Amino acid sequence: MKLRDLLRGGKPKKPRVPPLGAPAAQVWTSPSTTLRRLGPSPSILVVKLDHIGDFITALPAVKRLQAAFPTSAVSLLCAPFVADLARSTGLFAAVYSFDFFGARMQEPRPANADDVSELKAMGLPVHDIVIDLRQSDEARALLWGLDAKVRVGFGDPVNPFPLDIALPELERSMRRKPWRAMTHSSTQLVLLVEALVHARDMGGETVHFASGAVAAGETQNCVILAPGTRLGIKGWTAEGWLGLASAIVERTGLDIAVIGRGEEAETAAQMAKLLPKGRLRDFVGQVDLADLPALMRPAAAFVGVDTGTTHLAASLGVPTVALFSGFADIRVWAPIGPATVVVHAGAGCAPCTLPTESLCPYQRRCMSVIDPEAVLAAMSGVAAHPELKRLAAAPQPELVFAAS
Repeated sequence: MKLRDLLRGGKPKKPRVPPLGAPAAQVWTSPSTTLRRLGPSPSILVVKLDHIGDFITALPAVKRLQAAFPTSAVSLLCAPFVADLARSTGLFAAVYSFDFFGARMQEPRPANADDVSELKAMGLPVHDIVIDLRQSDEARALLWGLDAKVRVGFGDPVNPFPLDIALPELERSMRRKPWRAMTHSSTQLVLLVEALVHARDMGGETVHFASGAVAAGETQNCVILAPGTRLGIKGWTAEGWLGLASAIVERTGLDIAVIGRGEEAETAAQMAKLLPKGRLRDFVGQVDLADLPALMRPAAAFVGVDTGTTHLAASLGVPTVALFSGFADIRVWAPIGPATVVVHAGAGCAPCTLPTESLCPYQRRCMSVIDPEAVLAAMSGVAAHPELKRLAAAPQPELVFAAS
């Protein structure tokens, strides 16, 4: 809502959103997960097809890349007129050449399908990671002429190539409207390498918080459910939470612990009616934020939506299943942790950033299509507890509510 609308007392216009598509519950694999699966020595190809000065400017980024991946073979794809100079640095395991820009091209042209086919025909080896150290995106399409598991480069909304890890292309935006503060191009290339390195490293370590006032073992042999969220558009369905709690209790010997503020008291009360006596531990409204880490650590698993408690559980290393709505960009805001899995619907309208669920024209299908079975399957893949690892798809138990 714009300031002038607030001053006039006007109502915000309903945002326009893209088509919904065909949403279905699925697990999102982050670039960080892919990078960790590559092991400690992924093969890397640096793409630097532009001119001599550009190549020299990129050398600090190459050295940072090699320092971060000391056991990896780092190769180079460059222009033919740079190849001998590149070999003389001794920095590269192999140097390949491809003439795209030409030695004296004045106006770069965008790569086309013929260029991609020509590069493919060279038959370069498969590389785990390909990183394009050119900021402008004229040649970005050539990355699809290279066989790679992770593609890294600078992005631009005008030509949104689907890179796995990207930073905004700064020089073009600086050119449109000069900035008072500028960042050297060499620094920008190092920052792109740092984005790759951090993506590889993030989630591998846990965060430490001082012990809170919660008694030890309060959630031992429990799965913590956190149904609350500040924004209702991020929330899961009540049927989903109740079905998940019932399935966990029916199929395992684990209990359910519910956390949240006062708003989640109704959901906890419904679970208390549904579950066998003694199988629910209700902490709603009873635990301060500073005490949550101590409460969470002993849990067998945690399930929550895109909210602060889910990020906290993931950072602690608790096996975490995050249910991600279409509100935010999953590539930017997915929780980080060594035992974290994200379940989402892949809705075509995401990210919508709609502030309230009342504005969603699809009745939040991005969350209602996620059922307890999808959550259980995700939990079995990330949890260490043997009873959770053995979880398999089974008929959903019928929800029977006790009389009030």
